Amino acid sequence: MKSTVTEDQAPLDYDQDQVAQQYQEAKQQLWRSRIEEPSLMRLIGDLRGKRVIDAACGEGYFTRRLRKAGAAEVVGFDVSERMIELARSQEAHDPLGIAYRVEDARTVVPQQSFDLVVSAWLLVHAQTREELQEFCDGIASRLRPGGRFVTLTTNPDVYFFRPRPDYRKYGFEMTLAEHVKGGAPIRFTMHLEKADLEIVNYYLPLTDYREAFRRAGFRDFQLHPLHLAPDRDDRADWEDFLKNPIMILFDCVKAE
Repeated sequence: MKSTVTEDQAPLDYDQDQVAQQYQEAKQQLWRSRIEEPSLMRLIGDLRGKRVIDAACGEGYFTRRLRKAGAAEVVGFDVSERMIELARSQEAHDPLGIAYRVEDARTVVPQQSFDLVVSAWLLVHAQTREELQEFCDGIASRLRPGGRFVTLTTNPDVYFFRPRPDYRKYGFEMTLAEHVKGGAPIRFTMHLEKADLEIVNYYLPLTDYREAFRRAGFRDFQLHPLHLAPDRDDRADWEDFLKNPIMILFDCVKAE
């Protein structure tokens, strides 16, 4: 495990073709299907008849999963044009009736009334409370009153794990800054077939998340446990991951 990450490390440019392709490959790592996807889909629950947005959808991995799970309407958006190109290519190859568009989640969009907004790894891009608030306000603008937001994001507690776990057996490494403070980088190095992919997330305390969503008009902010998919007898292999999770899962409801 590399020792530290500096605060001046630049975030990924997802519009670069190689980066976009690598990110797509990283979605196939085993921890995704064993923990990430089952945890998120279990919390989302019954989607029948629901109008759903996948915010920061990337190349559409979860967007397609939401549609196949029974959502009546699914819209995926991402700030990266290249990611949306990949998503639209998948839609052209296997049409599911999903609309994809290039859009920034921080943009406040008036008069939208979706039942559910889902995002995986969106809020990790907020380096400050102000940026986090922009994301929360943008999400709120897309939901009807009583609509729900479900997200998966980096676990702020990774800075306080003692001892710090070695995640290499799960296909990646995590590198932290020397000092923990708001906006401190969290670097994940994904070990892929041809080359490593470095992804930089940012630390903000959980209290900042709770306050930002409250200010955006949300209530019932709740954390939820991760779950291992039950189709294999391999829980012992994932104990370190589950005891020291790199991600948290939470939901909240837009006040009526």
